[in-house]
Amino acid sequence: MAFSSYDLRMTSLLDQLAWHNTPISAAPITRAAAQEWLDAYVTAWKTYDERAIADLWSETAVWHYPFQTRASGREDIVAEWMSERDAFVGESFDAKYYPVAIEGDRVVAHGRTVFYDSGSGRVVTAYDNIWFLRFDDSGRCSEFHEWYAGRPEDEPDRAVPEGQAAIQKTSTLRHDRP
Repeated sequence: MAFSSYDLRMTSLLDQLAWHNTPISAAPITRAAAQEWLDAYVTAWKTYDERAIADLWSETAVWHYPFQTRASGREDIVAEWMSERDAFVGESFDAKYYPVAIEGDRVVAHGRTVFYDSGSGRVVTAYDNIWFLRFDDSGRCSEFHEWYAGRPEDEPDRAVPEGQAAIQKTSTLRHDRP
């Protein structure tokens, strides 16, 4: 990936980032408009249509990953997407995202991306995603913050240790009893 390193504007990894306290726009986004944008995002990703990708973003949009900025500005975001085109075109995958919280121009969305073996249809890997989005008055995304995690079986170093999984399961079972 060709995105920049750590966000140098942070003086400490524990500092509250500026975007946490930005004022809410006077132009709120509706749940229907947020869902339309999320669906258009998936379509743009699957087709790699540069126009469809560009239509998602404001001119000054910023795409964030944890601890770093992946791309700044519509033109750079489109270029970043297109740089990964060969990795995804021809792949068998699907994704679905839903807005779970909306406040003014801000949306928190949750979704999953699933990659399939194109021959057998077997799930190869899947990702669980949380996004924080901010929209401008035209309904284009101006801030995109992305967090994701792969399935434990695909990322064993991130999986709950075997003993812990049994403890969690037992604990959950006890809480489910009347």
